Amino acid sequence: MEEMFPAMWKCLQIQENVGGDLFSIRFIQSYPVNYEELIDYGNEEKNENARPELTEQVTDMENYDVVFLGFPNWWYSVPMPVLTFLDEHDLARKKIVLFCSHGTGGLSGSVQDITAELPDDCETEENVIGVYRDDIPGTQTEIQG
Repeated sequence: MEEMFPAMWKCLQIQENVGGDLFSIRFIQSYPVNYEELIDYGNEEKNENARPELTEQVTDMENYDVVFLGFPNWWYSVPMPVLTFLDEHDLARKKIVLFCSHGTGGLSGSVQDITAELPDDCETEENVIGVYRDDIPGTQTEIQG
């Protein structure tokens, strides 16, 4: 499973350690299955500053004080559905903990791009977890720290 869905695997590892509810950011538009087509599609979305429509929202966000936000690095940033999520949910006065799975791009501009979308009164955890996709199965120790 961790080879196919590295970000999901990371979410499950974190949830196992801290508890809480899981919410998957899902979008209405299907993405291409072919890797090359997916790369092109993601690049087009980024260039257009698209906000893909989500299938659902967190209806009780006011009940959460801490939000763990996991995402893969896409085109040196975050997937556009993550920015849709930020636009559609009130994260004011919440602590945001970011974690990112990536290939060779590391965190790139993802943290800055997310931070720019967050309300000014959010507290963002400075220790962002960024893990190379092939290393995800061995990151349990880092998550526990």
